[in-house]
Amino acid sequence: MLISVKTRNGVVSDALKQHVDRKFQKLEKFFHHIESAEMEVSHIRGIQVVEFSVKGDNITLRSEERCNDLNIAVDNALNKMEKQIKNFKARVRRSHQRPGPVKETAAEKSAITLLDEPDENEFQPLVISRRKRFPMKPMPPEEAAIQMELLDHDFFLFLNEETGMVNLLYRRQDGDYGIIEPEF
Repeated sequence: MLISVKTRNGVVSDALKQHVDRKFQKLEKFFHHIESAEMEVSHIRGIQVVEFSVKGDNITLRSEERCNDLNIAVDNALNKMEKQIKNFKARVRRSHQRPGPVKETAAEKSAITLLDEPDENEFQPLVISRRKRFPMKPMPPEEAAIQMELLDHDFFLFLNEETGMVNLLYRRQDGDYGIIEPEF
């Protein structure tokens, strides 16, 4: 699998591309089919920023890492992605398992509760604790940015009057704004 390498300001060496290809081969074993894999490298305020995105098996994964050393940033970003993939695969595996009937004695129950301390590495099921609904009026992205700043939020969901679709405006780490638009 070849990784598409993009750079915003600079050139990526062939040695780095080969290093990324070698490291990425470890991730290929987690997918049946990879549609695309991209790496984007940029240099912001003296720091190397590496972003990986992989589309495959009907999922999209993304990882980003910032570091002074480009090789370390690449390694850390790929390690993050590997951890994401493992967590996702474990979640899918657990969702397909169906618990059967279990008969436990009172002594077993008390022993299990004493031994069952939550492990921070163990997957915790996702819980949606709140649903929120609000009316949306059509507005341009600039007005959505003003509304987001007034509310002091990091993101703002709005109905884009230019496209007629629901968009998500968010504040990027570099202080700029980004918009997520649905694609059908």
